[in-house]
Amino acid sequence: MSVTYKDFLYSAEALLDNPYSTEMDLRKATSLSFYAVFQLSREIASKLPLPIDPAEYQKLDIQDKVIIRFEKHPDKRIQAVSYLIKQLRAQHMIADYDTHLDIKRIETTQHFYATQRMLSSLEGLLAALNSLENQP
Repeated sequence: MSVTYKDFLYSAEALLDNPYSTEMDLRKATSLSFYAVFQLSREIASKLPLPIDPAEYQKLDIQDKVIIRFEKHPDKRIQAVSYLIKQLRAQHMIADYDTHLDIKRIETTQHFYATQRMLSSLEGLLAALNSLENQP
């Protein structure tokens, strides 16, 4: 059984909605909500042109492969998406790797709502790209 970006978001929401969630749960919710954005961004990125030499592109990690396709796109609106992904990724990295920092519910909630807004924008972008593909 495969999962979608929405499954990541729903799992994050369940952790966030649980009043008994621990800090570890909040960290997982932050990461899961980022991965919701990443999965949809990855789908969209596959529809964008390859902006650099293929050999150089292959050297990048999977997240940077997605980001660079947005970052180097000629449309400034699509470029702006790369900055939002980077911001969300930074929060995810803190949740996953900066274990000496306390993660608060309010921070996780803010991150979650930011990912929801981002997903809404990405869904619109995906619909626009799909409609362009289907034009004669």
